[in-house]
Amino acid sequence: MILFVSISVVLLCLLLIYNNFSKNKNSLYICGSLVCMSNISILHYFTLVEPSVFWISIIAGHSLPFNFLIGVFLYFYTRNALNGKVSHERTDILHYIPFIVVLVSIFPYYFADFSHKEKIAQLLFDDPNNMINKINFSWLYPSFYNILLRPVFLFIYCIFSIRLIMQKIRQKKMRFSFSKSEPYIKWLLLINTIFLLIALLYTLLTANFLMRVIQNREEINQSSISYLVYLLFCSVPVLMLIFPEILYDVKKNKRPIKKDAVTLDENHEELVIKAQLIVEYLEKEENLADPNVGISSICSALNLTKEEVKYCFEVVLQSKLANVKKQLRVELAKSELKKGKLLEHSMEGIWMKAGFTSKTSFFVSFKEVTGLTPLEYVKFIVDETKPE
Repeated sequence: MILFVSISVVLLCLLLIYNNFSKNKNSLYICGSLVCMSNISILHYFTLVEPSVFWISIIAGHSLPFNFLIGVFLYFYTRNALNGKVSHERTDILHYIPFIVVLVSIFPYYFADFSHKEKIAQLLFDDPNNMINKINFSWLYPSFYNILLRPVFLFIYCIFSIRLIMQKIRQKKMRFSFSKSEPYIKWLLLINTIFLLIALLYTLLTANFLMRVIQNREEINQSSISYLVYLLFCSVPVLMLIFPEILYDVKKNKRPIKKDAVTLDENHEELVIKAQLIVEYLEKEENLADPNVGISSICSALNLTKEEVKYCFEVVLQSKLANVKKQLRVELAKSELKKGKLLEHSMEGIWMKAGFTSKTSFFVSFKEVTGLTPLEYVKFIVDETKPE
């Protein structure tokens, strides 16, 4: 289960970066934090749940420095999300010192023969306690220090991140209420709290292991602390699906931009008539079906200037060309469905006739305009026409 969840989180993060990085570069920080956390859980799985010499050799030493970036990335993500922009300060480089120290200490290990790495992995496979006195990836200090320090660092960064969130709430002069808070505040609080609890529990688990309170794989896996850590980590992909508007940078927390007062043209009444001509031109089936019909087509067909057409949409119709075309296409589809054309043609024939380019765009637009799916609309028509 924990392996499936870890891989799912990594895939969600890759999908998020692919689709959203150009719009929201801050997503790189939260994805980096989640991927590094997933790496630890994958290593935990192949070390303690289903031990594998090969995967221990691949993951254990190579990923060690990156485990110290979880809290750093989470802190940067939280700070940027609260500020509404991705910013960097001169002192930010200091946060990478633990990562750099661990990287330097383990650097020779990267160039060691794979057979040497397999021997170290075999020791860990034979007994996890060998990490304390027989296994050392580092030349600067004993490697087992990293096991305890990585959750401690994460815990500290989570505390500072939550502190930033509370400062933001106080700046807004709001009385804190989780149910009434803005979505991005809820998301930041939840993800930081989950990471904080994971760090705290993992620190306790590691301390028990180092002090020999827990001595073998079975005791670690059956520990109530382990179950709590698994449960908390499994909640992460669920949260990513509950708060997609935060991850995908839909700025619900931004204040709406006030529109400038509209100044009416001296020929406004004449342009109202021309706006009606534009609508009549667009609602013709051949024009609705033509994806190339745009401002230039309207100007040529109706002998209007671009300024006149722009005024008609912005001031008279108070809508964009795309929205007007969508509305007219849905109205045509409704008309076809009312006439019972679904019995003569397929649903595909109707949405193609209305000028939609795909089934998805048709269903989404129809639902957006009418509040019903096409099939729900057909059922509504049938119910309306039934004799009482």
